[in-house]
Parts: sequence; C-alpha cells; structure tokens
Amino acid sequence: MSLRIIETDQREQTVVQEIEVQKPSLRWELPDIIYFSYLGIILLLLLIPGVILGHHPRPWPLILLHLAYATIGFLMRRMPLIWDHPIAWLIRWWYPTIFFFFCFAALGEMIHIIRPEYLDPIMAAADRALFGRNLTLWMQKAANPWLTELMYVCYTSFYLFIPGVGIPLYLRCRRGRTDTALLDFRQFLTAIVLVFYFCYLHFLFTPVGGPVFFEGYPGTVLELAGGPITRFEQWLFQHGTIIGGAFPSSHVAGAIVAAAFAVRFRVAPWFWAPLSIGLAISTMYNGYHYGVDVVYGMVVAFAVIVTIPGLLNRFEQRYRTDTG
Repeated sequence: MSLRIIETDQREQTVVQEIEVQKPSLRWELPDIIYFSYLGIILLLLLIPGVILGHHPRPWPLILLHLAYATIGFLMRRMPLIWDHPIAWLIRWWYPTIFFFFCFAALGEMIHIIRPEYLDPIMAAADRALFGRNLTLWMQKAANPWLTELMYVCYTSFYLFIPGVGIPLYLRCRRGRTDTALLDFRQFLTAIVLVFYFCYLHFLFTPVGGPVFFEGYPGTVLELAGGPITRFEQWLFQHGTIIGGAFPSSHVAGAIVAAAFAVRFRVAPWFWAPLSIGLAISTMYNGYHYGVDVVYGMVVAFAVIVTIPGLLNRFEQRYRTDTG
C-alpha cells in the first residue's frame, strides 16, 4: 500500500490511498481503533467503579460480555486473511456498526455505574428555559393518527440511514476501486462509528430517560395511536430500548451525520437530508427525547462531521510515518 499526500490551497492535506481492497491486510483503520477503544473504556469503568468501588452489583458478567465483543470483533477484522471473499470483506469493514445494537443493550445493565440518578429534571427545566415550553406536550397538542404515523415513519427510518448511505459508498469503492471512492467510504464509516460510540459513553455520564419515562414530567405524555408503523415501532421501543440513553440523542446525531455525507458524496441527498429533519422532530413528538437532547445531538454530529477529514489525514500521516 502506498500513500500520496496532496497539499491544497486551504492548507489542508487530502490523503489519497492506492489500495487494492480485495487484498487481505492487517492494517488497522480508525473505526477499528474507535471500537476497541470504546470497549477498553467500558472495561475500565466496569473494573474501577464497578468492581473496586462497588458501583455495580454484578460487574463480572458484563466484563466477560465485553471481552467476548472484543474477541469476536478481532476475529471479524481478520476474516479476509483466511477467507478472501466479498462477504468476509463486508464483515471486516462493517463489524463496528454490527455491534451498535449489542453495546447499546449492554449499557442498560450499567447505566448508573457513574451517576446513580437520572438527570431528567434538569433536562425538562432546560427545555422550558431554552424553548419556553415542554416541546413534547406542545407538539402532542396537534396529535392525530395520520400525523402520528408520519412521525413514526420518520423515527423508524433511523434504521435505514447507515445502510442507505453507507452501502452505496461501499459498493462504489468495491466496484471502481478508486482512491476517491475508498476515501469517501472511510470518512463515512469513521464518522458513524465515532458518533455512536461517543454517544454511548456520554450516556453513562449523563443518564437521561426522556419524557416518556420521567414520572415528574410536567404533563401527560400521550400514548399515541397511529397505523402499522406506529404499532411496530412502539413494540420495538418497548422491547429494545434502555432507560438512560437519551442525552445526547444518538438517533439524531447518527441521522445528521449520515445525511451530511449523503449530501457531500451525492447519495440521494434529496431523500436523506429532509428525512433527518423529520426524524429529529419525531423524537420529541413521540416523547422519547427532550429538545435539548436533539440540539446537543446535532452539535455532536456537526463536530464529528467537521473533524473527520482532518482526523483521517493525521491518522494516515501517522500510519505512513510508522510504516516507513
């Protein structure tokens, strides 16, 4: 693998890789480093606050679980070395995103390992201070089955953002094997992995349930009625969410990041950009997030978007130096 550094008028450096994506490689990518760093931090939290300080009643099953995640992830990363097949390469690149669900679910078992209380009273007060009202109650005044179904369609679209934007970028670099296509995909994947694992760690320091779980919320959050998408997502939320993972909104942060790269790399931007705004609104309408969750999720997303190109450049320069 060889690298060429090109100087731009903006005094930035754009790294162009000449890489044959079909060839097995032991090279560590930034998404790999982010994933294993996340697991390392979680293991430290389970060992120090969990075991030593006694903040968790049963930390060892979670320690073993995250060690298993690390082992499986390491094997997935090396899969093309023993099976040079497109499926193996798909798994090698995408495994950090495959573990989003599993790592998120595990957080529900340790959400109070740092803070014993939920911060919902602070978030509800922040909504009133920032917006002059509780946004969920205000939005639900207009609730009707058609609007509710539309909002749940927007909310459920969250599961489409990563494959909907990422897979076309991945196929571009698989089919064309061009330097630019590979760099585009790597920027997208790094940004998505960074934004989600950052949010997951943030949840442990700022556990917030959201209006639907806050018994002291100043008003009644409606049990919304809609169509089949509404019923499906409500069932999924009931069986798949955790209490404490609302601030910042990882749904909003992830959708904004994906939409931004859809615009940047021309992957149906006319579809993903407005849908990300609809998703952000739906999180408050459905009662799952406070307004400040959404605003902060956008801040996190924009911070990741603007830092990823420079972060990748520095990583490539460091890699070039280390490998001679």
